[in-house]
Amino acid sequence: MKNTPNIDPNKSSSIGYKVEFWAGVVVGYEHQEEQLASGNGWRYKVRIIGNHSDVDQTDDKDLSYADVLLSTDAGSGAAYKLRSARISQGDTVYGIKGPNIPTMIIGVEPRKRSTILYDSGKFKTLSGFYGSLVKNNILSGEFNEQLGPATPGGAPYTKPKSERDAANDKLSEIGIDPNEEGVVEDVDKQITPPKGDVSEDWQPGDHLSKNKLFDIQEKTRKKQSPGRILFAAATQAVVQGIIEEETSKMLKAEANEIIKEEKVSNSSYTVAGVEYETATGLPYIYVDGAGNKYTSKDIERLDTSSEDTVDPGGTFRNGDYIPPGFEDYVPIDQIIGEPDEGTFTEGGTYIPPGFEGATTIDGESPT
Repeated sequence: MKNTPNIDPNKSSSIGYKVEFWAGVVVGYEHQEEQLASGNGWRYKVRIIGNHSDVDQTDDKDLSYADVLLSTDAGSGAAYKLRSARISQGDTVYGIKGPNIPTMIIGVEPRKRSTILYDSGKFKTLSGFYGSLVKNNILSGEFNEQLGPATPGGAPYTKPKSERDAANDKLSEIGIDPNEEGVVEDVDKQITPPKGDVSEDWQPGDHLSKNKLFDIQEKTRKKQSPGRILFAAATQAVVQGIIEEETSKMLKAEANEIIKEEKVSNSSYTVAGVEYETATGLPYIYVDGAGNKYTSKDIERLDTSSEDTVDPGGTFRNGDYIPPGFEDYVPIDQIIGEPDEGTFTEGGTYIPPGFEGATTIDGESPT
């Protein structure tokens, strides 16, 4: 029996021997920064009611640590099954202690809407915000009740879970009839949104996944997609939390190199059947009879009011069209004079004024 001390709970060597329950308050984090920095297990310094008082001389920094006994849904960490202990400075906690077990926290009392924060005395009710954890008014208070805190501009849900309305509308949205009795088959298939084809063309602002990002990178390397698309995707991926900032920087650097190559080798590229100008990224919206292509900026530069026509330039004089570059040329009728000037030979040949005595190219006099 000496080797089996836990058979009899009254034995002084058993784990359950003289186990006591206690309640206390977690002291300020500034007195346990070493533990917060090293993260040696889950431990907090606690001022235990009864062991300590408002008038004792024990400073918060000299208090002992209490280990946290996590619940089964928090996990031990094995196979990556874990959740953090959600205990803050100023929390009222409950626990057990005994001669054969460490002092352990087994629960935390939820704060109420009516809980008042105060930082005087030995048993302080402190705010949970500390250091880099800054209050940003996401919720209306530091409490955890059946009717929780409200989000900005909203109000807490006033019905307990047992009285909340059935989610019939939501069931209908995913194709499940809320009035149909029996077991719903293929629930996962019905509630799982369809996956998009990662090979489809992508534009900034479209849905982006990690697989789609790698597809864009591959297409860009094969010259099937412009570098600016990869650059935009790398930027959006960081915002969505798909990749880290360092990965985004590498993709952007790769995109910039490809953009430089495109400017040298190609004046345009095509996406989804639409041709774009490489220099501006603008689509060509008009092609004239000579095959010249125009973007919206080109149209604006030509000062036209229509996207379908391009001003050919030039001017009009006395109703006659003067092409661009010929504005200073003299009309033919000003060179030869008015039609009633000069003479005609018997054969009907016109002789301009001043050429009446000239000899024709065949050696004959015009007269």
